[in-house]
Parts: sequence; structure tokens; C-alpha cells
Amino acid sequence: MRFRLGLLIGLAVGYVLGAKAGKERYDQIVNTFKRLTDVDSVQKATDKVKKTVGEGMTNASEAIRNTVKT
Repeated sequence: MRFRLGLLIGLAVGYVLGAKAGKERYDQIVNTFKRLTDVDSVQKATDKVKKTVGEGMTNASEAIRNTVKT
């Protein structure tokens, strides 16, 4: 219950602060994020994470199938 309350409070505070910041700040954050994701090392890291997560999902689904079959 504490987690949910903290999450809701965090979302509310983020919304209020974001609304006060306005469109200019939003555009600034988006542009910074785009520049960050264009860096080769960041792209390599995200590709590695995607591959690892994909392998984990494959292994998990195989384990579930094997458990359900027996």
C-alpha cells in the first residue's frame, strides 16, 4: 500500500511540476533525450539490453510451456 501511495504522490507532483514548466521545458527535455539516444555507446547498451531481455523472455516462455505440459 505504501508503494502505491508513493507512486500516486510522485505522479501527481510530476504532473503539477510538468504543467508549470510548460511546452518550452518539455521541448528541451525531448531534444536532450533525442541527443542522448543518438550516442553510439547508448545505442549499443540499449541493443544489448534488448537482446538480454529477449533471451530472458524466450527462456521464461519455454520454462512455462514445459511446466504446463507436465
